[in-house]
Parts: sequence; C-alpha cells; structure tokens
Amino acid sequence: MLFYLAHMANRLQKFVNEARARIGLDRPQDVVAAVGLYGPTVAGANMTHDTSIRISTVYACVYKIASTLASLTLNLYVTDGRRRDMISEHPALDVTTYRPNAYETAFYFWESIIAQAVMKGCGYAVIERGAGGVPVALVCLDTDQVERKVLDGRVLFKLHDSTVIAQEDMLEICNLQRRSPIQLHRENLGLAQAAQDYGSQYFGNGGQMTGVLSSEQPLKSEQMEMLQKSWNASKTTAGTKLLPFGFRYNRISIGPEEAQFIETRKFQAEEICRIFSVPPALVQLESQTTYNNVEQQNLMFARHTVLPWAKRIEQELASKLLTMREARNHYFKFSLNDLFRGDMQARASFYTQMLQNGVMNINEVRATEELNPTKNGDVHLVQVNQIALDRISDYSDKISSDDNGQSPT
Repeated sequence: MLFYLAHMANRLQKFVNEARARIGLDRPQDVVAAVGLYGPTVAGANMTHDTSIRISTVYACVYKIASTLASLTLNLYVTDGRRRDMISEHPALDVTTYRPNAYETAFYFWESIIAQAVMKGCGYAVIERGAGGVPVALVCLDTDQVERKVLDGRVLFKLHDSTVIAQEDMLEICNLQRRSPIQLHRENLGLAQAAQDYGSQYFGNGGQMTGVLSSEQPLKSEQMEMLQKSWNASKTTAGTKLLPFGFRYNRISIGPEEAQFIETRKFQAEEICRIFSVPPALVQLESQTTYNNVEQQNLMFARHTVLPWAKRIEQELASKLLTMREARNHYFKFSLNDLFRGDMQARASFYTQMLQNGVMNINEVRATEELNPTKNGDVHLVQVNQIALDRISDYSDKISSDDNGQSPT
C-alpha cells in the first residue's frame, strides 16, 4: 500500500514538473494563474476586478484617467499638403463625438470603455454599420463577455451568446500587452486590501486587540462559553473591562503603531498610483506635494498618462472608422490644450509670444479661449524690428544711406 501511494505521488510530482516546464513557470501560484484561476493573495485577500475597484486609490486612478479622456474634445482633420482643416460633418464624428448610440452620451461611452481598458486590459465596442459600411453606432461591451481568438491568421471576437464579430467591426482599446494591471499586480493590491481590512477589524472591535483569557482554575464548557460571550459582548462599549478573579488577559496581536498601519496604507496607495501612472497629488495623496509642483504633476499626467492613451484611441478610430482612402489624409486627434494650459499669467505670456512672432493671429487666440472672432482678427502680426534673412543686405544698405545724411524713406 505504501509502495502504491509513493508511486502515485511520484507520478503526480512528475505531472506538475512537466506542466511548469511547458508554461515556463516555477511557483505554484503562477501555474494556477496561467490557466486562468486566481486564488487568495499571500496577504489573504482575494483580488478581482470587482473587489479591487473598492480600494479608494484604485477607483480614484481609474476614474481620473477615464473621466479626463472622456472630457477631451475629439476632432477629425483632413490634410492637403501642409494645410490641415477641421471637419465638422462626417459619419465617424456622429458616433464618436455626438451620439455613439441611442442610450448613451459620448462622455458616458468613452468613460465606460476607457475604464474597462484601464482596469481589465481591453475595452470593447461593437461597430454597427449602415449602408455602404458607414458606422452608425458604437455599443460598449463588458470585457468579460468578449473572447479574442486568432484563427488562420485572422482575429475574431466571440461573445458569450456565441456571436462572432470580425476584427474590423470591433473597436478595441487596449492597455500594455492587453493585460490587466489588476491581475498583474494582485499581490500589491492584496496587501492594500489586507491593510484596509485590518483597520476595519481593529475599529470594529472597539479598538481592542485580540488576546487570550486564561485561568488558573479548571472551567466547565458552559462556564467558558458564558465567559467568552460576556467578554465579546463588551468589546463594543467603552470603559474599563473587569476580569473575574483568577483570570489573566494576554495580548496576542500587535497594535496599529507597531504594524506601521498608516505608513503601510500610504505606501500601498503610492504603489497603486505608480501602477496606473497617476501622480499622487491628483488622487488627493500628499506624497511630498507642494503648491509649486502640483502644476508640474498635472503636466506629467497629461504627457505620460493621458497622451499615450489618446494616441491609442486616435489610431484605433482611424483604423476602424475611416475608409482606406480617407485614412491617407484624415486623422482623429484629441484636443489636449486644456491639459497643457498653465495659469492666467502663463497663458497671457504664451499668447503674447505667439502673437508677436506671427505664429497665431488674434482670432486663433480667441478661439482657443472659446471667444467669438473679432473683425480683422485674422491678420498675422510681426514685430517691426524683425526682417527676413534675404532682406538683410537691402536693410544694411538703407542704414548706411541714412548714416550719410539722407532722409529715410
């Protein structure tokens, strides 16, 4: 019998080793994750997309990215050589900017699909087309209901109701490597959740730490049960606790200060910000934030978080909503001006430089500030003491003539 059990154990171990070798993983938890199963983290918390969004920092980071992108203006441009013009009427604009479908606003649609992409790795929307393949609606899907498959070199999407969607009819907004940061960083999030649970349990026990009541006298089971109920019932009331004669209380847990409770929660919140690439100040974390560097953190968020997401979306829209002919000289672009604008003084200085150097005219400045154009405001102005390089010789001859006593013309 013992020989048989040893033989079965060896076969089981051999099977596990072969499985690890095939998928290139060594740790048991990694093998389980590779086949799509996720158990509790080492900290004891079972982290899923639904549970992780309950962590305040995760919710704040996802909300900040999704709502910021959803609030940006999405424009469609057409180019002709060096000239570019904004298009105000196009079927693709109708579904991306004005009304994606019959029951959602553009803001809600983009906020939903981007939030799923940020959390789950990919956000999906079915492109419904009308006559001639013109897009007429975008319908956001739950990422968990979509399965991406590659068959004979072609990408297909299978829904839970067995519907198959071709790649050209599925809008796909993806994170890095299409992988969910929640699943990649389950241990980090599990530690944050465990610290949160610890605080809840501590204050739920009236601020009392777990301990053991011991007695030098033997007790019957009825007496122990009664004493335990009486002691536990008193945990929710403040005041001095009275121990029966002969009993001792021994603490078996550590306090929040000893566990560095505040420091742990703060560090884990900063770790979550690092995962989602969101500056701590934008989710109300102090983290050495001062009044002077908040604007710099806003610029960091715009350049290193919002801009990459905007590029992903712009290129996906051009690939799926424009015809091949249109894609040659049409492109989508989010307006990031609001994110890069500084305070009033910085903006005034910027516009002054743009106007003096002829880069912008008055009406372009007014349009940026959402003001109506003014009469004769389309003229580009330059400073009078600037001159083109090919006129330097003429200007030098004129100066020399003036120095000889002749009147300037």
